[in-house]
Amino acid sequence: MKIRVSSLRDYNFCPCIIYLRDVLKLESTPSTKRTRGLLGHVIRREMALRQPKLLSKAKSVEEIKPIILNELDKILQDVPYIYREMLGDTEYQPQIEAVYSEIVDEIGVMNEKLKPMVDELGIDATLKRITPWKVEYSIKSANLKLSGRIDKVMNENGGLIPIEIKTGKVSEGVWEGDRLQTCAYAMLLEDKFDRDVPFGFVEYTRVHEKRPVMTTQQVRRRVINTRDNILDIINGGIPETHQYRSENKCRVCGYRDVCCEV
Repeated sequence: MKIRVSSLRDYNFCPCIIYLRDVLKLESTPSTKRTRGLLGHVIRREMALRQPKLLSKAKSVEEIKPIILNELDKILQDVPYIYREMLGDTEYQPQIEAVYSEIVDEIGVMNEKLKPMVDELGIDATLKRITPWKVEYSIKSANLKLSGRIDKVMNENGGLIPIEIKTGKVSEGVWEGDRLQTCAYAMLLEDKFDRDVPFGFVEYTRVHEKRPVMTTQQVRRRVINTRDNILDIINGGIPETHQYRSENKCRVCGYRDVCCEV
C-alpha cells in the first residue's frame, strides 16, 4: 500500500481525518466558508501554474499586470471544467465576487514581486528562471510506500527541486504539514532519479513567496514516522479524538459534526 503524500499534511492537521475519510469513508460537511476556501484554492493554484505562460506574453513590465488580470477572467470560466471532480455539485457562484476581490489584491503583490526581477534580468531570463521542468508530476515509490503529484519540479543544472503550491493562510515560516509534503516529494525524486535533493520550496500564493524546506535527517524521519502512523490507522488503529482537539482546527474542519459521534 502507498500513502498519498497529501495525507501527511492531513495527518499533521488531525489524525482523525485519516480515520474518518479513509477508513470509514465519510464525506466532509459542506459549508459556505469551505466552499469559498475551495474556490479560492483552485483559482490561486491555476494562477500559479499559468504564471510562466502569462509572462511570456508580456513585452514590458507595464504589460504584466493587465495580462494577469485578463487571465483571471479566463480562469473563472475554465475552473468548472478543469476542477470538475474537486468542485462537484458545490454551489460556488455566490462566492466568486468575494474571492475575485481578494485575488485581484494578490495579483498586485505578484506584479510588485515580479517587476524587480524583470527589471534586473529582463523578461526572457526571468521566464527561464520561473518556468518548471515538470508540472503536476505524478510520482510513486514502492520503497518509500508513498505516491503523489508534485505541483512543480524545477531542474537547475541537473538539480531537481520540488515546489509545493499552497493557497491558504500564511504563517511566519512554513507550516509543518507543508514541510512534510515538500520533503516527501524530495525523497520521491531522490528515489526515482538516484540523486540528492537537499531542499525544496513551498510557494505561498497569497504573498507570492517561495519559502525553502531543507530535507534534513530530522524532517525525513518525521515523514517516515507520519507515513507509518497513517498506515497504522488504515490497518485498524483508532486515533483517540480528544487528544487532537483544538478550537481553531475543529472550527474549520469539515468533519467536526461527525467526529465526536464516531
